[in-house]
Formats: sequence, structure tokens, C-alpha cells
Amino acid sequence: MRALFAGTCAKELDRPETNEDACVFSADGQRLAMSDGASESYDSRVWANLLARKFSDDPGFGEEWLQSAVSAYLSEHDFAAMGWAQQLAYGRGCFATLLSVEHDAATGRLALFGVGDTVAALVVGSEIVRAWPLDDPEKFKERPTLLSTIPTHNEFARAPGFDVLARLEIDLAAFPDPTLLCMTDALGEWTLKMASEDPARLGELLAIRSEEQLAALVVAEREAKRMRVDDSTLAILKFDAGEDADALPHP
Repeated sequence: MRALFAGTCAKELDRPETNEDACVFSADGQRLAMSDGASESYDSRVWANLLARKFSDDPGFGEEWLQSAVSAYLSEHDFAAMGWAQQLAYGRGCFATLLSVEHDAATGRLALFGVGDTVAALVVGSEIVRAWPLDDPEKFKERPTLLSTIPTHNEFARAPGFDVLARLEIDLAAFPDPTLLCMTDALGEWTLKMASEDPARLGELLAIRSEEQLAALVVAEREAKRMRVDDSTLAILKFDAGEDADALPHP
């Protein structure tokens, strides 16, 4: 798996430190984890980064995995030192999406894991042949399922059938020279909308190789009211022979 590009454009361009998205490669470059922290959460940047880092290192998602992630988040905060408003916000919990893609070079298969509205889109030529876990731009108007620092909000992850809904395998052998786009929700919604309304725009996205290019596209589409103002993170992945993907630095 090679990353042709992996980068982000913050919701507030002059305050990149407020970006609540996270994108992390595993040490071997064959797994990517992406997370989008919910803005209404308390310190969701920490939660999103923690989820992405943890899944990139250990994809064994389950009850113990999630409990460990929550414990790690709690250890990052000193409740007693917070002001009353911070304590109230902290008590309401933190929420984030999680999307992971892992490539098995031996079998040519992709293993995807997804909770929420961070999206993977498989592209062949100039056409999206599969988008997951959402494939309709209208679905982004619905409230997404999110992983929380409050255990009771994660009951859905213990429900029978969760693993079936949260995982997908794709045999890349069925697709000639595929490219995979991984995107947080504002960019994912725009991409799926453009795929049906103006397919030529997909080429602009596939050609991005720098954060400056990503920012230029995102800002232009925001100004044209075609893209929601939100942190926008993109990874462009290929699966042919080539240099290994460079691991992104852990925030």
C-alpha cells in the first residue's frame, strides 16, 4: 500500500491546532486509521488522535480494546483542575468516528473497519465503484454513530451483528488499477455528490499531492457553498508495486 498523499485542511485555516481530525499509518505502512472528533465534544482532538493511533497499532477492536482507549483518554485529563464549565463539558463525553483500511499484499484484499461517517471510496479510472460505510451524500445529513468516552454510549458496539456492519472486505483483483480515497465527512460528502453531479471534479481530488492543493480545493468549494465548513482530511492510496507508504508522525 502506497500513500500518494495524506494531509488535512483545518476548519479554521488560521488555527490549524484546532483540527479535530487524525490520520495515522501503522509502522509497516499497510494499515491506515482515520478519525474525526465531534466538535461539540470536550477535547475531541485528543480522542480522535488516540483512536487512530491505537487502531493503527492494534486493530483488535472489541470491548477490552475500547475500555483501554477510554482509560487512556481519561488519563490525559485532570478533572479536579478543570473549571466548572469544562467539567460539565467533560462529563457529557467525547465522540469520534473511526475508519481503518488494511492491505494484505499476499491476497490482494482490503480489510476495512468503520464507525461513523468517515468514508473510503474505491475509484477505478474516474468512477467511484464502491463507497463505504456511506455511499449516498444524503446520508451525511443524518446523525452518525460515534465512539464515545462514555461507555454507555458504546452499547451499539456490543450488539449482535456489529462486527458484520462495521467490517468490509474488498478483493482488489476485481478492479483494474484501483485507487482508494479515505476522507472525513465534509470532504466525503462533497466527493460523493460530485461523483454524480460533476464526475470530472473527481480528477481534481485524485491529483492532489500537497496540503496547499487540498486547502485550495476545500476553500474554493466552501466559498461556493458546495462543501460544509469542517476539518477535511484526505488520504489517497494505491496498491501497486512501489515505495512503501511513509508513516505519518503520531500527533
